Amino acid sequence: MKIRDLAAAIHVAIAALLVCPSLHAQNILNDGGASSTPDDWLLAGRGSRWWYQTQPSISPVILQKGTPTNSEQVVIDRARTLFANKPAKAIVLMDGNKVLYAELKAPADDDSYFSGFSIGKTVTAMAVGQAICANKLKFETKVSEVIPELNGKALGNASVHDLLRMASGSAEPKGDSNMWTPTQFEQWKQGDLNLLSLVTEDRVSKAARGVFSEYKPGEYFSYKSTDPYVLGIMVTRATGIEFNQWIQAKILDPMGAAKPGVYQQDKEKNPLSDSGLRLRLEDWMRFALWVKRSSKEPGCFGDFVRAATTTQIPNGSGPNSRKTGKLFGGYGYLTWTENVIAPKTAWASGIGGQRISWHKDSDRMVLVFSNIENWMSEIYALGRDWNQLGN
Repeated sequence: MKIRDLAAAIHVAIAALLVCPSLHAQNILNDGGASSTPDDWLLAGRGSRWWYQTQPSISPVILQKGTPTNSEQVVIDRARTLFANKPAKAIVLMDGNKVLYAELKAPADDDSYFSGFSIGKTVTAMAVGQAICANKLKFETKVSEVIPELNGKALGNASVHDLLRMASGSAEPKGDSNMWTPTQFEQWKQGDLNLLSLVTEDRVSKAARGVFSEYKPGEYFSYKSTDPYVLGIMVTRATGIEFNQWIQAKILDPMGAAKPGVYQQDKEKNPLSDSGLRLRLEDWMRFALWVKRSSKEPGCFGDFVRAATTTQIPNGSGPNSRKTGKLFGGYGYLTWTENVIAPKTAWASGIGGQRISWHKDSDRMVLVFSNIENWMSEIYALGRDWNQLGN
């Protein structure tokens, strides 16, 4: 390809991203082949008029500014140097509700809406857990019981449990995690794409085929947007409450959000439940803290969060067999587990380098919002060393 043609192609790709910032599959590649998220995508604003504008909680959670110990300061200094030399826009080191280190890089500021991208999958998992604990869904509930439009299709045979583990058995995407066609990307830009219609298409809802036979639900891990899309629609149908309102009442309010945000949806209010949430950095901190606190509570939701952040299905037999998540040996409920660099951690992960980590045995968390994915191994190492300091 000529330089002029390559430049034109990149220009078209960037233009598409700026009007379709939710579409994580349409990523630009840097010279090393790593996915990247330009600032206009990562720090996108309120977006389309039919997207839901989330509201602050009536009881915002207070985040305290902590004073680092000497050993914490060593890790913080390393984080500061790393952040200064990498294409990232925010980084945070927390211990419970104490923020020991947080830094932003222009053009990001305190009022920026940070796109979480596929961190939104973990958000959806929490929403499903709340629906299960409200007796609106069960792990064994089949998709076709709640979405009769999928009756008789392979995707309709998957259970909530299968979907949470990315094991629906349905058709696999080609090359990335999204099942959208170029025409559907254009429809999304215009507000004409219906996500329910998308997941009921035969090419999306048919069974994936293995070497010898079609995959059955629960049999095979395959990272894709189909499964969280279906879960978002199921929550709306099962609860009788629009997903945006469920997210507001069951996640944003209890986590103590302090600022407005955005949740992306189509015009019929079907949620973009793989990647739809945008929050200020401080509220992403509150989400991380809420998940951690919930994981220590007794009862149904505490049990769910503990399971969500524990391996429920292996991610291949080893790095060479993994299509996605090369440094993760397992998957919980729409959350990555078994990081090979940072033991005993679970990670919410978004394309281009968006990460939230939780440690099994401490309250320490790391958050980063990056423009490029290719230095995440250094974030995992930072998380490992931060966790080793204990509580």
